[in-house]
Amino acid sequence: MINDYSKSLTLDYRDPYFTLDGISLGGKVFYNEFEASDANIVDYNNQSYGASLTWGFPFDELNYFDFSIGYTHNLISNLESYYQIDKFKEVQEKNLTSDGGLEVDDFDWSISWTRNNLNKGYFPTAGNYQRAYYRMTIPGSDVQFFKMQYDVRQYIPLNEGHDFTLLLRGRLGYGNGYGKAGDNEQLLPFYENFYAGGFSTLRGFRSNTAGPKAVYNTGGASGTNNPVYEGTDESVGGNATALASVELIVPTPFASPEIQRSIRTSVFVDAASVWDTEFDPNVPVASGAQYVYDYSDPTNYRASYGAALQWMSPMGHWCSLSLNRLKNMKVMTKNSSHSPSDVHSNF
Repeated sequence: MINDYSKSLTLDYRDPYFTLDGISLGGKVFYNEFEASDANIVDYNNQSYGASLTWGFPFDELNYFDFSIGYTHNLISNLESYYQIDKFKEVQEKNLTSDGGLEVDDFDWSISWTRNNLNKGYFPTAGNYQRAYYRMTIPGSDVQFFKMQYDVRQYIPLNEGHDFTLLLRGRLGYGNGYGKAGDNEQLLPFYENFYAGGFSTLRGFRSNTAGPKAVYNTGGASGTNNPVYEGTDESVGGNATALASVELIVPTPFASPEIQRSIRTSVFVDAASVWDTEFDPNVPVASGAQYVYDYSDPTNYRASYGAALQWMSPMGHWCSLSLNRLKNMKVMTKNSSHSPSDVHSNF
């Protein structure tokens, strides 16, 4: 798969009937090249490869569990130094490369639970979908961290023909390090951060741009060791996220019943917050203060509302378009403001 910011090759196989009682067995090997700046994230390059094995366990008709073990090698280059990452680089000092990059090997295990009682595989109009996921690197890995996420979607039909449906959507995510590396506490690696912005999370904002920005140390003041920090509009993500969305699905105007099956029209309100529980809100900023607020505060959220159009192409791919109006609904702090670089489209 190739897109604007990533090149990946994955060989994936899964046998859904590995045993007679429905236990599945699968595995994959992968190689990926990621260019963060092309994904609207502070610049770094990551070449990664790895492999994993997955077992699936059906509990009943609605509930399904997955268990996986895997290995990942990350070789990160073009790694800049900024406030949010400097502490992580201190923890991983022994894994830094000669050119200031990072090379780590991690072994992990994960478990997930999925509950699905939607009435359709695509464009559902009734039912509930939930997924909870937990991943943790095995002690002794170069980076010791855990990460968890919970997603839920609830479709509530408002009339007998399901022409009008209310969709409620939410997400909670959190990750952090565990244990120590020398005298330093382990941290969630920056390449595992959560992000918000884009059609799947926060419509109206450019992909990955809603949330904490990179804060650079531009050097100590003359004759002192006091650092001087500069705020920027470069997104760095955070180790926690919360998302909520309310969407009213309505009939597509002037579309025939046949076309209605492959097109969905809706109006929505999205809100999302990404924050960094390890961020010090008292960091002194000499310039770029308009990009800096309390990144450790989850109440500093972004929101948008608008209309969306989705359709299923003949190739079976999702396509989408949204018109949005943005609202700076985050709680204001002394240095907070709405960055124009977050905006993707509005009317």
